[in-house]
Amino acid sequence: MNLAELNLNVRIYTPSKYKFIAVKGKDSIDLLDRLTTNDLKSLKSIEPAYSLLVSPKGRMIEMLSVLNLEGQIILGCSADSLNKVLEWIDFYTFGEEVEIILDQKDYQSKIMIMGENSISFINFIFGIDMSLSEGKSMFIALNKQHYGRIKLLIVNKNYFDFGHYEIYASREDVDYVLKLFKQNRRNFKFVDYLNEDKFNNYRIVNNLAGYPTEINENYNPLEAGLKKYINFSKGCYIGLEVIARLDTYSKVKNRLVLIKSDTEVDSELINKDKHIGNITSYTSPDFYNGDYKLAYIKKSFIKDIESDFNFINNTGSEIKVYI
Repeated sequence: MNLAELNLNVRIYTPSKYKFIAVKGKDSIDLLDRLTTNDLKSLKSIEPAYSLLVSPKGRMIEMLSVLNLEGQIILGCSADSLNKVLEWIDFYTFGEEVEIILDQKDYQSKIMIMGENSISFINFIFGIDMSLSEGKSMFIALNKQHYGRIKLLIVNKNYFDFGHYEIYASREDVDYVLKLFKQNRRNFKFVDYLNEDKFNNYRIVNNLAGYPTEINENYNPLEAGLKKYINFSKGCYIGLEVIARLDTYSKVKNRLVLIKSDTEVDSELINKDKHIGNITSYTSPDFYNGDYKLAYIKKSFIKDIESDFNFINNTGSEIKVYI
């Protein structure tokens, strides 16, 4: 598999199971900063961030997408985790002036644009000359036929080291933008619209943790490779003490890795009669025959290996581990 080729062109994905809520009030940033792992107080206007909700034991609850916009915070999370996120915010709110709006209309949906030609594609479609540095955003106005002008927010985001752009708008306006994309894609060598299975394949081969397969209360953020979203110096927040101890004393037990096996393997990985890990995500059968998976593997098994290696599972299958 050539990951460079996989990222070369343009891939477009609109999550079908992702929800956005608005958090308003003078204490909104302070509250979310106290509840999550990243430094949100330093966010400037229209800047994005990712920040984790973790339990007092340092286990992951959900990865939140955060946008600091126009006097409100737009939070994004999986539709399946929304109730848990709302319960968590409510449980840890102690008199702060905060209002949560579930049915806000301005930012109901998003389009993810991936691949090395993403910026060229966006500029061509919208007739602009945009050059956004990582972590920056900008609004653009677009003439919508028969409906006047609409406002879109374009964000240059980076999840792990996976660069991509996201467009935020109302659900109706996102549908309109998708139609524009499809009308103009002939000018690019390859534009692929990803459904849930295709995006899951793309996520797996790029070793991206997802909810609830890798981001869940069985693991901590350090095991999932999410240390860049943890701020150890901003002050106390839920789960900090445990995560800091794991990091300081090198007590992280597992590591999320991409693995490959061209034969069917059990979700539990066993080598020489010892449990060494668990497979958490599988690519679809029509993608390299389903050979690629994500797995949490014990660091005691990987040890200090710094390059890809193979091992034999208990069933006799050869499994390649990508480091």
